[in-house]
Amino acid sequence: MLISKENESELLAQILAYLAETHFKESEDIKNELSWLETLEKVMLRHPDVKISWENNESLDMFNKILSSNTLCIPPKVMNIHTYLGAKLHIFSTLFEMLQDIAAFRVPLRTSMLTITSLFTIEKVYSSCLRDNFMSRKVKTRLADELIALWNTRLNIKDACFLCHLEQLWIARDKTPPTYGTLDGNSETLRLSIELPKEWDDFLIEQEGSKETGYALQEFIFGLSYEDLIRERERLSRIRIQSVNEVELKKVFGARAFAFTSLKNNGPTRFYDFFLERDEKSLFRRHISSEGPNKTIEVLYLEYLTSKL
Repeated sequence: MLISKENESELLAQILAYLAETHFKESEDIKNELSWLETLEKVMLRHPDVKISWENNESLDMFNKILSSNTLCIPPKVMNIHTYLGAKLHIFSTLFEMLQDIAAFRVPLRTSMLTITSLFTIEKVYSSCLRDNFMSRKVKTRLADELIALWNTRLNIKDACFLCHLEQLWIARDKTPPTYGTLDGNSETLRLSIELPKEWDDFLIEQEGSKETGYALQEFIFGLSYEDLIRERERLSRIRIQSVNEVELKKVFGARAFAFTSLKNNGPTRFYDFFLERDEKSLFRRHISSEGPNKTIEVLYLEYLTSKL
């Protein structure tokens, strides 16, 4: 199904049984919230399908408004999906906070939360692609059709080529936090590649030598902006230090936060903001023609995948 993983019902049953013995009141509250969630799901599934004709460019403009969260343009079914996913994420986040010391619950809850966050984030990735004047109308239409199929519960995320690749990328990043070191990103990229399918390796081979892709990947890997990375490399060169770790970086930055808040210990919901921060910064660079990546690694990867259609 669109938004429920096959093993979630069994996981929730195990969690409720555990809470009934250890946190009875909380288990009753969770049961009530799950009952409400089930009602939301039924309402969502009863809404008419989202239908958009691609007869003219105005249709793509309208679709982009939907993805840009223009409330007046969002079809009722999509609004209900957002409400449902938000409610589900809230429940799973509550359970995650309560049970994060129990590995048998923590790991699958975190995975489910990342999947929900991925669905929200994917909409933003697609919106970024639709803003790209150099992406063909054919490709934009293909991306839009896939997302509409997902909204209409006609597409399982496991069978959605582009959506699946993006989710795999975020899951791999979640598993492989940076070690920083010399800030070249080689070891982090290797660890990412171990977790990802052949298409990712092909993408990196084709993009070898591309400064845009290299910079975007480093932002994704380190959680630091291109500007912060340049400044830190210059500092290391100036004081003749070969490598750096996270503790030392935080001392260097002091009270000033990194451009992109660390993903570490912030839970999988952080990936949504992490993409938006990088996307907004890349768009700003594009507008003022400054150095650094003009696109996120997700958008570049998606462009590569669609070019193979």
